Amino acid sequence: MSTPVLRLGILGASQTAESIHLPALHALFTRFSLTILHDASTDSLNRCQKRFNFKEITTSTSDVINHPDVDLVLNLLPSNIMSNTPSRPSKPVPLTLSIDGLRRIRAATKKGTANSRFEGGPKVFVGCARRYAPCFTENFKKELASLDRIYYARCRNIAGPLPSSLNPSTSDTISINGNGNGISNAFDLSLNLNGNTNGSTNGSLAVPNTIINTTKFHTLLTDIFGNTDDLTSDRIAFARFLGTTGSHDLSLVRESFGYPDAVANISITDPFYSAMFHYTDTARDEHPFTMIYEAGIDAVPRCDSHLTVYGAGKTISLEYDFPCPSGSGEGAMRVIVEEAETPESKANGSTANGNGTNGAGSVTKPQVKRTVHTSTVAEAYERQFEDMYSFFTGNVTAKTDTADALNDLKLVRMIFEHYDRQCGTIRTPLG
Repeated sequence: MSTPVLRLGILGASQTAESIHLPALHALFTRFSLTILHDASTDSLNRCQKRFNFKEITTSTSDVINHPDVDLVLNLLPSNIMSNTPSRPSKPVPLTLSIDGLRRIRAATKKGTANSRFEGGPKVFVGCARRYAPCFTENFKKELASLDRIYYARCRNIAGPLPSSLNPSTSDTISINGNGNGISNAFDLSLNLNGNTNGSTNGSLAVPNTIINTTKFHTLLTDIFGNTDDLTSDRIAFARFLGTTGSHDLSLVRESFGYPDAVANISITDPFYSAMFHYTDTARDEHPFTMIYEAGIDAVPRCDSHLTVYGAGKTISLEYDFPCPSGSGEGAMRVIVEEAETPESKANGSTANGNGTNGAGSVTKPQVKRTVHTSTVAEAYERQFEDMYSFFTGNVTAKTDTADALNDLKLVRMIFEHYDRQCGTIRTPLG
C-alpha cells in the first residue's frame, strides 16, 4: 500500500514560518506536498514560492480554505488572529482560551464530512514543538523518571524583544483534516491598553498592541470569563500571555508533572508574571514539591527560558529558545544533567566543572559531572510534523490533540480561579 502524501495549504509566511516551519515541511517531501501558501505580503509569498516550490500563492485566506486540492490547512498566522467555531469543521481554527469554545470546535469536527482520500472524520492537531523535541522526549523525561524524589522545580521564560519579522506571538501549527469551506468569528486577542491607534508597541517593551474590533473582542472575553464587568488590565494582560507564549510553558510543565494540587501566590506586574504550583508526587511515594513559574518580557535581547528539576543528587534542566533570536531553525533545546562526580565517572573521563587541586597542598573540591543532550529547533518541528502526519493518515493518537489541549485549558482555569480568590472576586473563568 502506497504512503499517501498530504496536500498542504498554509496560512502565514512570516520570517518564523519561512525559517523554521517551511524548511521542516519541505524536508518531509514524502509526507507533504506544498500546494498553496497565503500571506498578506506579496514579497514574502514570491520568496517562499521560489524557495519551497509552492504550486500556488495567494493573499486571500479563502483561497486556501476553499482549495479543492488541499487535504490539510496549517495555520501559522499570528495568534492575535483568533477563531471560534468553524462553519464546517475541516479547515483551520487557532485554539481558544475558552473551554466552551474548544468544546464547540470538538463538537464541530464530529459533524464534519470525512475527506474522501482518508478514512474517518475531520481531525484537529494542536502544535507544541517543545513537547516533540528529541532531547525532551528521550532525555529529559528519562532523567526525570530516574529521580528518587523531586524536591523543587522552576519554570522560567523571560525573553527580550525579537525583530518585528519574528513575531513572538506566532502560533504553532493547528490543523484540521477533512472537507469544508471556512471559519467564522475571527477575534483579535491583543488589547491596546495605552489607547494607541497606530499598532505601536507598549512603551519600550516589545509587547504588541493592535487596533481591535471591540464587539468581537468583548464577545471573546465574555466567552472566556463569563462577564466583563470588572475586567482589569492585569487580568486581560495575563490572559493574553497565557494564551500565547505561556501556553507552551504550561503544556510542557503539565506533561512533565501533571496537574498541580493547588496554585498560589500569583503576581501580575505586566509584562511580568509569576505563580507557585504545589504538587504531590504520586509517582514517588506521595512526596510534595513546589514549582515556581516566572515569565515576562523585557528589553534585553536574550532568551532565558528553562524548566529545571532538583533532586537530592541530580539537577535536570531543559533549556530552550522558541523562537530563537536568529530566526534560524538551528537554535537549540538542551537537556543539562548535573550530578556529583563519582570515581567511576571520573575514571571514564566525564566532563566536570573544573574544580579540583590547584597546586601542591590545595584542598580537592567536589566536582560536578555535567552531561548535555541537544536538539535543534528544526529537529523538534520535524518530529512534530512526522507525528502530525501519522495522526492524520493512520490510526495513531496524537499527544497534542484537542483532548490534550482541553487539559491545558483546565490548568489555565485553575490559575485564574486562584487569582479570582486571591483578588476576592467570584467568577467562573474560561467557560
